[in-house]
Amino acid sequence: MSSEYDLISKAIKKLKSEMKEEGHYILAKEKIRKALNELKNDNTTLALEYLKDALILVDEENKILNKINELKSKNPVIIKNYEVLLINTLKDGNLKKAEELIKEIDSQKIPAEFTPKPTTPKTFPPELEEFYKNIQFIGQGGFARVFKAIRVKDNLPVAIKLPISLDASTGKSFIKELENWTKLNHPNIVKVYDYNILPIPYFEMELCDESLEDYLKRKRVLDVKEASYIIFNIAEGLKYAHNKGIIHRDLKPHNILLKNGIPKITDWGLSKVIAKSTSTTKYAFTPYYASPEQFSKKFGNIGFWTDIWQLGVIFYQLTTGKLPFEGDDFVELMTIITTEKPIKPSELNPNINNEIENIILKCLSKNPKDRYSSILELQRDLAKYLQITFKEELKKSITIRDFSRSAFYCGELFLMCLKINDGVNAYKYCGDLIEYAKGEIKNDLIKLKEMIKYRIENKMPIPEEIISSAEVIVHKIKLKFERD
Repeated sequence: MSSEYDLISKAIKKLKSEMKEEGHYILAKEKIRKALNELKNDNTTLALEYLKDALILVDEENKILNKINELKSKNPVIIKNYEVLLINTLKDGNLKKAEELIKEIDSQKIPAEFTPKPTTPKTFPPELEEFYKNIQFIGQGGFARVFKAIRVKDNLPVAIKLPISLDASTGKSFIKELENWTKLNHPNIVKVYDYNILPIPYFEMELCDESLEDYLKRKRVLDVKEASYIIFNIAEGLKYAHNKGIIHRDLKPHNILLKNGIPKITDWGLSKVIAKSTSTTKYAFTPYYASPEQFSKKFGNIGFWTDIWQLGVIFYQLTTGKLPFEGDDFVELMTIITTEKPIKPSELNPNINNEIENIILKCLSKNPKDRYSSILELQRDLAKYLQITFKEELKKSITIRDFSRSAFYCGELFLMCLKINDGVNAYKYCGDLIEYAKGEIKNDLIKLKEMIKYRIENKMPIPEEIISSAEVIVHKIKLKFERD
């Protein structure tokens, strides 16, 4: 090999060692990759050109990173509001946009009326202390801190979400998140109880036990039946949101909370009302769970099919303990997600049968048109698998006369049929469930059975009100057996 080849190779290695900020230098890395490819083809002239480009890009990005550090000391309140956006812009390789943001930040002054009282990240703001007791810090994300507490006026356990920084732009961000979230009232969506931007931006929401992310860390891999049940119920919350024209766009285990084993979708900050826009503009998202259309317009618009993809990624992760797509940086990950097929789930977990594998892989189809046409269609495929499993468990429990388990599985089959709009089988399981009920609960079930019968006879869909009533009744029956 030539001395020129050796010099370029050494220069590339030296440049790589100087790129210290993890996750950055996307454009420079791409130039280095091209330079290495040209070196492999013995084209040192073109390799040198790419190397020069990479040097310029690294120098430009280092200047921006240095400027961010200067602004942190000069204008710490305002930089906090822009820092996440600025860093993400850099990681996307958009240096021009990053420079524009730097100029915008540098031109602003700290508004005195929004200067927060001194606190540490784990300190609850004194402006809200009179409304809560037993306050405990839970955790912090890129945008907000979360505390759990007891609400003074009624002793209700709640979670309180607060911005990391306190200013006018943060108030607007909170309003944007709440605009969609407060329209959603469903058992599989975390409920918002209260919110305001004064005295500081905050919102108060349903307190859950833990995130699906934390649960998965403990379990590593979930039983296929349990994972399928969780996905089915997350889908139930999504179906409700989609029927209101709202898509989530950032589903991941961190944004699914568990309460008494029931999954609930949280963090609707990136959610979007479909009817308001058909734009293919890229929004912020979590790359490992992002769909091809979130990376590139050539895959079409973002829509409910985007949530279906992300649900598929979660399903894959729950049943295998691994993500379907992984990469060392943003560009590599984007390339893999948009061009490569994942390892078949059954190769990682032999307990995954063809039925479940096909469901997962259909969710992960590159072309949105090849995915499920709706959340309901996905639920119906999941229900086929779960019904077989639950029916087997129901038979076993009846055989050994374990009627608490019989009531549990009968109730689950009843609810599942209602949720997939299978009125005929819902009517059947409702009749079976009546045998496990007494008194007022039994009377409520008889009334519900008649309502379902009316829907079947008149070929009407099962409304959300009937499902909600059924969930309350089934819960009461389960509690009765637990007490007994």
